[in-house]
Amino acid sequence: IRSTINMRSFISTITALLPLVAAAPVELNNRDSNPGCQDASFGDFKWTIENFDYHASYIFTTPAHQNSWGYVNFNLTNPALEYQAICSASSNQLSDFFYGTMPYTCTVPEGYTTKTTFDFSRPSGKLNVNQTWTCSDTDPQYPTTINAYGTVNLTLACTDETWINPNWTMGQIYSDRTVKCEPVTLPLKPYEMTAVA
Repeated sequence: IRSTINMRSFISTITALLPLVAAAPVELNNRDSNPGCQDASFGDFKWTIENFDYHASYIFTTPAHQNSWGYVNFNLTNPALEYQAICSASSNQLSDFFYGTMPYTCTVPEGYTTKTTFDFSRPSGKLNVNQTWTCSDTDPQYPTTINAYGTVNLTLACTDETWINPNWTMGQIYSDRTVKCEPVTLPLKPYEMTAVA
């Protein structure tokens, strides 16, 4: 009798929950189903690095204490996709901040599965990019996932200016050094691409 009651209770609970489950929205990750996604991913494929910006600030509050940061920002355009990857990073690893040892993750519109990472070395100017995206425009049932790797040596035109407070007293800024580089836009052809359907 007890197992019959438990079974009835279980069935009643399931019956009560089924309409809620059916009404709940199913969250699916967006694939890149835009027409031409797969065709644009092959052939003479190139990304565009848009407005690559490096700048840094070295602020000394005393001759021996500093608060210094470097920043990288750029957009990555993939001709197969209808949106850009927005890439940015900040670092306080002195004194060039970026050494090509730390991968940073770029952002894409919410819900898309594209993954983009980069690393940058300020001393050498080397930028590495890795991107994975999925095209489902030719066969939604069997989409193609593409992974591409690219590298480029950036030549940045930068200004480096330092201001020193001649009348410094405790509590004031002792010195302020600012490095600003002109934004760079250029194409980047991957050195390796793989595709899995």
